[in-house]
Amino acid sequence: MEWMREQQYEGLPASSAIAMAVMERSGMRAMIDSLVKHAGDRKLTPGMAVKAMIGPIFDARKKMPLSGVRHFYSAAPTDLLFGDGVTMESLNDNALARNLDDLYDHGLEKLFWGCSSMLKRRYGFDSKIRHMDSTNYTIHAIGPDNEGRAVPAFGGNAKDGRNDLLQYCAATVTDGDRILEYSKAYSGNTADPVMDRETLEFLKRSLVPSENTVIADCKLVNTSLITEMNDMGMGFISKLPAIFSDKVKEKVISSASSGVMDVSSLSGYETYETEHETVCGKLRFIVYRSPGGIRKEMEYLKRQGRCDAEKRFKVFSKKKFACEADARLMFGEILGKHRDNAYIVSGEPIRTDEIIRRDSRGRPPKGTPSLGTRPYWKMDVSMEFSESRAIEIANVRSLSVIVTNLPFCSADDENIRYGATTDTVLRLYLDQYKVEHTYRLMKSGMGVDSVYVHTPSRANALLFVVSVATLISSVMDAVLRRGARHKTVKQICIEMQNALIEYVRGRDAMRVLGPKGSSDSVLSYLSLLGMDPSILLEIDR
Repeated sequence: MEWMREQQYEGLPASSAIAMAVMERSGMRAMIDSLVKHAGDRKLTPGMAVKAMIGPIFDARKKMPLSGVRHFYSAAPTDLLFGDGVTMESLNDNALARNLDDLYDHGLEKLFWGCSSMLKRRYGFDSKIRHMDSTNYTIHAIGPDNEGRAVPAFGGNAKDGRNDLLQYCAATVTDGDRILEYSKAYSGNTADPVMDRETLEFLKRSLVPSENTVIADCKLVNTSLITEMNDMGMGFISKLPAIFSDKVKEKVISSASSGVMDVSSLSGYETYETEHETVCGKLRFIVYRSPGGIRKEMEYLKRQGRCDAEKRFKVFSKKKFACEADARLMFGEILGKHRDNAYIVSGEPIRTDEIIRRDSRGRPPKGTPSLGTRPYWKMDVSMEFSESRAIEIANVRSLSVIVTNLPFCSADDENIRYGATTDTVLRLYLDQYKVEHTYRLMKSGMGVDSVYVHTPSRANALLFVVSVATLISSVMDAVLRRGARHKTVKQICIEMQNALIEYVRGRDAMRVLGPKGSSDSVLSYLSLLGMDPSILLEIDR
């Protein structure tokens, strides 16, 4: 086979080019540069630095530290992407780090909210739903503590399983279209109520609370936070914790168990609705049972119930009692705690005589009389699975409870803050799981844990960069869903990992290099995003 001379090209991966173009054409990059103070003679501006760092994030093949970012652009037309005079060497880790410092000094949370608002306006998204949650994410290395900066800690409960790494906490808000709106780094192991309270305060300053509804997990449901949301006029939907307001959950479930469940419009679900007085005033409660809920609980009770019962009554396999009364007393005490199990356990005291042993060691002298025997009792324990008892327990355990302050309405108001049906409240709460992919993308898809930074302030600013990349990805996903495209951005990046956008400098032209059909795919996605291919690599001057 003949060895041919190398043929150079100028370009970059198609998936990265598209994501960077979304940031550029939306005006986000220009807004960051206009707001963040930086040296006027600097070749690489803060907005351009963010744009440069998100490029490798959207390449399905690469995850790299800051020191490797410049190598990603070794073949790229950097002057077109980042401005006149910017070369590959201009994208070195020192230049990126200085811009991370400038971003941190400006203030990250408000800046990111502005970026999200701008991109949402660009593509026509205006949801009044806010999914609020917190998560942790790990980082590979960090320098010494800086006063006032959020710093990481060894938490021992990292959600990616990397307990050997330091971790940050992050408070986030994602809207009803699953678009990331807010992201803030916190020191490792910061308490959830602290993050929730500060997030609510930010939302209070940034939008009209009385027109918006927050959806969160049960950590949101405590007296102070609900009182604060009621004072703000903000709606909320959350799962009801067992300990809230004198265990009102038990009363609500008891009411539902003795009542009649309604068939929901959500396939397979049943619902029951009631109101109840709490320490925060009268609130609305929706009890629901998911499809197959009873069956799943029955399977669990049969599988796990025997293990639990055997563990609970294991003591009787070796325990000896001096009298029958003691045996029955202890068995009754343990049986009294055995109310949440579908196995019926019975016990019968059995008398046994044992030979009395001498206190001294060794064989007694010949002719020494025996000390005789003495009685002791053991409990003979048996257990049997009760189908009827399992059904009774499963009927209760399969019930979950949602709490909300949204007014009941037989038909949804244009803004659900002013009235929502039972099924709408349930659907909105169940949608909470759909935003989880945002957190997975932030923590694993963006390769944060492989990035080395030297100061906490830069680590905080790096979360901003990752959040911008997540924002762009979530908006592109929302556009794809609106266009009835059933692929995610991640899937598209994987499909286009061998497609390149080549810039032909002599002709000031572009073309797609890659497998058959690559050009059609790139043009299709650009059309869906409302971008002309001719401006794909250009700066919006």
